[in-house]
Amino acid sequence: MRNTNSVHIFILAVVFLLIIGVSRLLFVRDRLDGNETVTSAATADVQGTAASPSVAFQRDVTAEVAGAADGFRRDWTVLDPTVGAEAVLIQSLESSFPFFNFHTYATWPMASLTKLITALVVLEDVGENAKVAISESAVATEGEAGGLTSGEVYTARDLVKIMLLTSSNDAATAFEEQGGGRETFVRSMTKKIESLGLAQTIVHDASGLSGLNVSSASDLLKLTKYIAEHEPTIFEWTRLQTFIAQPLNVPESRTLTNINPFVADRDFLGGKTGTSGDANQNLLALFSFHDSRIVAIVLGSTDRVNEVRSLLSWVEKAYSLQ
Repeated sequence: MRNTNSVHIFILAVVFLLIIGVSRLLFVRDRLDGNETVTSAATADVQGTAASPSVAFQRDVTAEVAGAADGFRRDWTVLDPTVGAEAVLIQSLESSFPFFNFHTYATWPMASLTKLITALVVLEDVGENAKVAISESAVATEGEAGGLTSGEVYTARDLVKIMLLTSSNDAATAFEEQGGGRETFVRSMTKKIESLGLAQTIVHDASGLSGLNVSSASDLLKLTKYIAEHEPTIFEWTRLQTFIAQPLNVPESRTLTNINPFVADRDFLGGKTGTSGDANQNLLALFSFHDSRIVAIVLGSTDRVNEVRSLLSWVEKAYSLQ
């Protein structure tokens, strides 16, 4: 009889604890179903789906997690934007708050976004004061951007500016030659890529002419963060509307114009375009947004200017400061 009573007491205790546990779960559910529930920005990717990927945008989180710490709150009455590009990433640079992610881990040809990696290798491994000669073979590279002439000599710093502002393939080839040839320079680029943890990024040349140069929006975000923190002059240079190109060994100079379509925008904080038959239209850019910086990466667009403007306008409508 004593053993039977002990079993009954044990069973009653277990039932009591279960009742308490269920009550607490119901209380938490009621709070999440009420006004305190907040859904954060997009954090997941939808591979192979059409644009406007609502399912990729919604995480179940509490108000303390979803946006409050970052200062942004999503207005879910604003519908998700329509995406025409192959991949899109819009994120706060300071807080890493994700406003919009779409196919961010899908690889895509970089085209001239490659030149950002080239610039890093030149500034960090070659040195901005190095002298770089322009050869006939460099000038023969596809494209005439930069207006380089065989026999000219530039500081690496000025040639990087020419390369970034005009997207000069000739300048990129000159850096390959100065660095010991394409294979040697690409090895330096690959080493830089590995050091930055860009697992989905592969390069075969310094210019981006090769369609085999690929990356993902996720990797390009890492690249953007590194440049902004360690080599911010790269983005500062890409904000120049014009640049006077002055060879070291020639008295004549010429004025070059920045080809970036956003360079005249007040909120533009730097970036790079990339265009090719394989890549279509790519863009990596920084913009000011509510006293912070926002990264916008668009890959494979057919109209990157209007698409980026539309996405940034959507962010303004869909998110407000706390």
